[in-house]
Amino acid sequence: MNIKDFKQNKPLAEFTSYKIGGPAKYFYCAETSDSAVEAITLARKENIPYVILSGGTNLLISDKGFDGLVVRMENDQLTIEGTKVTAEAATSMAVMASKTVTAGLTGFEWGVGIPGKVGGAIYGNAGCFGKDIAASLKRVRVLYEQEDVVWMDASKCQFGYRDSLFKKHKEWIILEAEFELEKGDPSEGRKKIKEYVYYRTEKQPHGTATAGSTFTNPNVDTISDELKKEAEELGIVRNNTVPAGWLIDKTSLKGKQIGGVKVSKKHANFFENTGNGTAEEMMQLMSFVKQQVRDELGVQLHEEVQLLGF
Repeated sequence: MNIKDFKQNKPLAEFTSYKIGGPAKYFYCAETSDSAVEAITLARKENIPYVILSGGTNLLISDKGFDGLVVRMENDQLTIEGTKVTAEAATSMAVMASKTVTAGLTGFEWGVGIPGKVGGAIYGNAGCFGKDIAASLKRVRVLYEQEDVVWMDASKCQFGYRDSLFKKHKEWIILEAEFELEKGDPSEGRKKIKEYVYYRTEKQPHGTATAGSTFTNPNVDTISDELKKEAEELGIVRNNTVPAGWLIDKTSLKGKQIGGVKVSKKHANFFENTGNGTAEEMMQLMSFVKQQVRDELGVQLHEEVQLLGF
């Protein structure tokens, strides 16, 4: 492999759910884990900055793009052996949820609620419906900075709420992962999936360019006693956090628009590109919402959406 194998000045907007983002200086689609390793190894050798693009569903890319190599992971092989499930980084979370249920396994039905891929989900310890990916993860196959490809035990990944060790070592590349699920009733699993899909359809915007949750849910210890009491009475405290969307909604910001981007009227923690939005406008909207919530409620919100090229 050499640099000529990389596409140049490739627009990135099409690879993100926001449909926002400038070009990558170099771009490469890795259909296998080995080709991803080759591309990253070459970038390191040539001192080219690099980044992995997974599903692009939790990502805001700057209007100027990325001055380096963007590797889009397309390795999506999924293997099920008994209760052990091995999934490559580009495996769709929804596909894994569906296929494991069909195979008579339970424990990953919630994954249908995550629009991204396995690699990105591990990176950010994605979760929904009170579950997260760390719960069933056993180990991760990782490319370290010294060209070593090794299996890392999940216990060493330092998982936290929407956090992991990989966020502190962005040079590490997630190639595949192994999960341990439990045997279950396929009909019950399909019922759960149907319920999760129904919830998403009813509560979250669809058919719009959005990256899912914009901000992480604040810990209850970071909000006032008054807000905490109200949240408890409403029954919305989960995993010791309160919904960021609830806080944003309390500041009456649903529908707030700056240029071509706006706060969803259906779910306040979802920001939408209405068709011609820019990364700069999205950053302005996020900053405005954070300031309003901080000024009116005394709560500091933190981005869940990852930023690239800023």
